[in-house]
Amino acid sequence: MINLEVFRLELNYLKQVVGKELGNKDARKLSEAITALVTCFLNPATYYSLSFPYIEAVEQYLSQIQQEIELHEYKLLLNNISTIITFIEKVKTEVPKCC
Repeated sequence: MINLEVFRLELNYLKQVVGKELGNKDARKLSEAITALVTCFLNPATYYSLSFPYIEAVEQYLSQIQQEIELHEYKLLLNNISTIITFIEKVKTEVPKCC
């Protein structure tokens, strides 16, 4: 089970990193993608059709960040967003079960 307070803190941290490295516009888009994934997760009727583009968007931003920062900084980032990563993995495993 995911602690929403920790999830929120991690999301704010991730937005700061993305904002610093890629810009505030990308930080907002990333936040919107994660928020949409949460909404899809809570509403199984939209789970399958809407989840994949949002997962891809989050993974794309993480890939862009990986290219922009040092490896040790990226590993630190991943350690500090473990709840978000767990959530995305959960969504990936749940989507096929729904359809």
